[in-house]
Amino acid sequence: MKKVFGYVLGLIAVLSLGGVLATTANAAGNAATATSGHSSVVYSSHVVTSSSSSSSVVSSSSSKKTVKTTKKVVTSAKKMRGRKHYKKNARKILFQKAKKGTKIVLRNRKGQVVKRFTVKKNGKFTIKLTKKQAKKLNKGGKYFTFTVSLKGYKTYTVKYTISK
Repeated sequence: MKKVFGYVLGLIAVLSLGGVLATTANAAGNAATATSGHSSVVYSSHVVTSSSSSSSVVSSSSSKKTVKTTKKVVTSAKKMRGRKHYKKNARKILFQKAKKGTKIVLRNRKGQVVKRFTVKKNGKFTIKLTKKQAKKLNKGGKYFTFTVSLKGYKTYTVKYTISK
């Protein structure tokens, strides 16, 4: 009985010592082993180098900075809008207050894309539709939407009512 108890205590001592060594090795850089003389681990932007003499050197590797650019919000006074009332099945849509390079997506009430358009000049402009596009634009309700996106600004959506 004493022999079995001695073996169990010896086994517990070895396992706990191994756990302490593993925890120490993990804390020292997650790659330190008893047999290797030199190892290195790469973290997000630092290289941690450790050797068997327990000295560590931290040097920065290629630093990739993620710069989060905040987009400007278009004020309501500068938002693009329709110039005149849009009549049902009309093939021309008049807009104002546009900036060059603005991308516009026309959608009907069901959310289906009818036409995509890029503005060529600042100011007023007209979008011309085919008969099919005009009919699709009027599907499903009393208004359609157009989504406006310009580089550096937040995208916004405007409702445009359809008059009879």
